[in-house]
Amino acid sequence: MIFGAIFASCSLFDTREPEDPDTTTGPSFIQPDRPESVIENLTNAVRHMNADHYRRSLTGDDFVYEPSTDAQSSSPATWTTWGFDQEQIYFSNMRADAEGRSGHNLQFDNESRGNVGENEEQYEADYTLTIRHNRSGLPEVAQGRIILTMVQAEDGQWSIRSWVDSGDGSDFTWSDFRAAFLD
Repeated sequence: MIFGAIFASCSLFDTREPEDPDTTTGPSFIQPDRPESVIENLTNAVRHMNADHYRRSLTGDDFVYEPSTDAQSSSPATWTTWGFDQEQIYFSNMRADAEGRSGHNLQFDNESRGNVGENEEQYEADYTLTIRHNRSGLPEVAQGRIILTMVQAEDGQWSIRSWVDSGDGSDFTWSDFRAAFLD
């Protein structure tokens, strides 16, 4: 009888609030103990519009972004203060405008890697970024070339410290997505 009263007053079997699926969709975050894991996490973050995994792929406050030349010249004020906070805002806004849609993809081709210093690696690749969003008049595909500089922290984990976007002759680049989804 006492045992039953203890269980009746306990909330052990009560239902809990469901977790917000916003940032937990898709495959698990891979411990970025190699630069290749950072690229895989970035690709998965885009495919599954996972803002947390995207954020964790970047170094944080010392993150630097250089837009494509066309994006820089079309809206120079956008890029003067661009940093980690703006990266989070644009990705979260893009994720919200892609809610309920599938087919997001990030494809890298013509990849090259090289060490540029101790605990620092550079990754270059052509990219095709597909985001199925609901903004009319905005393309769903961006293309260009990126140069990522990844660094290894004291804990052995890698992340992106510097990101250069090159239009490479494309009409719409990843920088254009950033600018469009910042608002």
